Amino acid sequence: MGQILKNCLIVDHLNMKVHRGENMETRKVAVLMVLVTALLLSLASVVRVQAAVESVWDYDGDYDNEIEVSVRATDIARPGDEITVEIDGEAKEDLADVLMDIWVEGSYEEGTERWESDTEEVLSEDLDDGDDFGEEYAFEIPETADPGMIVGHVRCEWEVELEFEVDTEVYYEWVTHSFDVAFPMTYLLGVTEEEFKALQEDYAELQAVYTELVSERDKWKTDYTSLKSDYDSLTATYDGLKSSYDSLKSERDTLVSEKDALQKEYNSLDSEHKTFLDEYDALKSEREATTIELSNYTTYTYALAITTIIFVVTTLIFAVRKPSR
Repeated sequence: MGQILKNCLIVDHLNMKVHRGENMETRKVAVLMVLVTALLLSLASVVRVQAAVESVWDYDGDYDNEIEVSVRATDIARPGDEITVEIDGEAKEDLADVLMDIWVEGSYEEGTERWESDTEEVLSEDLDDGDDFGEEYAFEIPETADPGMIVGHVRCEWEVELEFEVDTEVYYEWVTHSFDVAFPMTYLLGVTEEEFKALQEDYAELQAVYTELVSERDKWKTDYTSLKSDYDSLTATYDGLKSSYDSLKSERDTLVSEKDALQKEYNSLDSEHKTFLDEYDALKSEREATTIELSNYTTYTYALAITTIIFVVTTLIFAVRKPSR
């Protein structure tokens, strides 16, 4: 039964892998494994090479401080088989007139009728504190029994001496305790011997296919792990580059902002420069005109001075040369 639960977990795991969609090939293998596992599950519940004797029940009732009882039984059988049932336990106190019986029961005619085995007497004696007991029985399952779970039944009765105190007086009295418990015990398979052997063969074939698919799945899983490692490495590299890019982009944006401010300042200075150039050209033109005008005044002055000098010299010459009377 543990193997069946294990296979169920495998199916759930594979279904999760299919839904996650790691890659197309893995999904194909996973789907095949799900199908094969489902078939194996349907056969695993009936195809067992050897039935095992497993623990099926432990008494944990109101009087488990007085007596301990455990039952082990064949876990899987078929109608007509003989199953083994082991019952053992221990007295936890002094017990008198212990009577214990065990039997199994089930259904036939598709659940419309009940069948019971013979009742086996386990105990019919006194038990001292610490005495243990153990018996093994073989119960034969009717050929007509319905497939499914059959039930174990344990009935036990005993007397125990209890102490009572009434008005400071202590009294002892033997009190009867008992339990009557039914519990699931053995699962009956609904197949014949021939069907059982055929199912064993089918199970072996499917198990081989399943093992091959598991191997292929493991290979794909290894490849996936390797690719996942590469992916994680590339992701880390990308994150590093992205961080550097973001830092450089931030610096570039800052520089662009500063450049725009400088461009505005440059444009303003350039406009002022052009204004100053225009004013300079105007002043230069005015200066050149003034310079020409001053040059003309200087020429005229020089000419006047020369003329005046010539006139004075000429006058003096004529004065000197004038004859005396």
